[in-house]
Amino acid sequence: MYQRAYALPLAQTTFAGLRVPDWLAYFLQFKSYFLLFITAALCTAIATPLYIILAKRLGWVDTPGGRKAHEHVTPTMGGLVIFATVFAGAVAALQLNNRVGEMLRSSSPMIYGLIACTACMTLLGMIDDRNPIRPKVKLMVQSVVAIAAVSLGFRIGAVTLPFMESVVLPMPVGVVLSLLWIVGITNAINLTDGLDGLAAGICFLASAVNAIVAIWLGNYYMAVMMVLLAGSLLGFLRWNFHPARVFLGDTGSLSLGMYLALASLASAQKSHTAVMILAPLFALGYPIFDTLLAVARRMARGQPLFSSDRDHIHHRLLARGGSPSWATVQIYLAAIVVAVLCIAAMTSNHFVVGLSIVGALAVAYFSARVLGYLEWGGWTARWSGREETRQLHVAAQLARLRIASAKNDQELVEALATIAPEIGCNELILHRNGSDRRWKREGSDASVAVLLEMPLTDGNNLQFFLVENATPEQRQLLEELGNLVSAPTNE
Repeated sequence: MYQRAYALPLAQTTFAGLRVPDWLAYFLQFKSYFLLFITAALCTAIATPLYIILAKRLGWVDTPGGRKAHEHVTPTMGGLVIFATVFAGAVAALQLNNRVGEMLRSSSPMIYGLIACTACMTLLGMIDDRNPIRPKVKLMVQSVVAIAAVSLGFRIGAVTLPFMESVVLPMPVGVVLSLLWIVGITNAINLTDGLDGLAAGICFLASAVNAIVAIWLGNYYMAVMMVLLAGSLLGFLRWNFHPARVFLGDTGSLSLGMYLALASLASAQKSHTAVMILAPLFALGYPIFDTLLAVARRMARGQPLFSSDRDHIHHRLLARGGSPSWATVQIYLAAIVVAVLCIAAMTSNHFVVGLSIVGALAVAYFSARVLGYLEWGGWTARWSGREETRQLHVAAQLARLRIASAKNDQELVEALATIAPEIGCNELILHRNGSDRRWKREGSDASVAVLLEMPLTDGNNLQFFLVENATPEQRQLLEELGNLVSAPTNE
């Protein structure tokens, strides 16, 4: 049913003066892609350990503490290595004196547009890794870049579903869907970066699927861009898999999200078939699925959508007793199954496409069922405590603002006390530099309270005297506030 678009014609049946079998001749037509893939993988595999040394000297490191599970100071912003390789590879490929180079030069505006939009996310991620940016500010910057990308031609023009003809979308509808896709995927990849090697591995699979789709459709310039990314990620994974020697950072995860969002749109632009539209969607199935679950549970609990929690799929896998590496491998396996279903359906009819969709949905249902996301009691419990959770997060946001404006340690303690009524705290003490700063609720008795002691990243600690044990969500918020308190004051 679907027409194959080969990278090169199959006229050549000799290689280095020797006659080769037809099956080998078929693969030899993709030799430029293989060369780019291997070169990119070797570049990042060699450059990453050199970057690790440089990052340590420059202080580009992520220190343990708070919500961070790693135990050692680890270099971050590894996305710089990945995209330095991708961008350099793209520029080099534009200079090739073969058919691939010619086709790339004919699409150079799209290539430079992809590079420019991704570079904007790289810069945003670098700033966020060094000095955290408010989520709303990041969303605003992402939206501006997404608008620029859509204006450059990265947009959805038509939608095709199984058993239906292709439907051309009105421009306003296509623009809105494209903006939602770009911003949504960018943030979905960012949320996925919770375990060593998870985001890089998932993005490797997604880029490989999109490369196959692009080659199949004859979208050669995007095939090159996806092959370069896949190779770069494979080389980087050598150092990013558990235990990670370097992290992607927001520099990497935001850039990967933007790059894959735009590339998946461009990879299927020549498609008039359902599966080619669905393949990029399912290639990014895990981050999309995990993000939708996050949005659903936060809405059910009354949490801000941009808040963080410890209920992602990888958190639940870890809670079942698995190691970080095994949890990552399990997610890889699920993503591979879905990717294989999509690729297998590329040469099939609507019936097989439908079976592939059903198979992908079955994997999602099974995963949600096993991990406990479909337990109705849990969702009703979330909804019943929705108002209390909303008040907790409002108080936490007010505490953040007051901490930011505090001029000394006593004001820091009083700012932290903003959240005290919502967590049942009767007294709190900040131990810093050999002195104590204290806040106490009038008439309370700390001697009968539950003590929660929290070490700070600056080597000091906070003590909370609570009416009862803190919930995981309360502990997480207190850890985040504690990290803010760790910053030096003017005292």
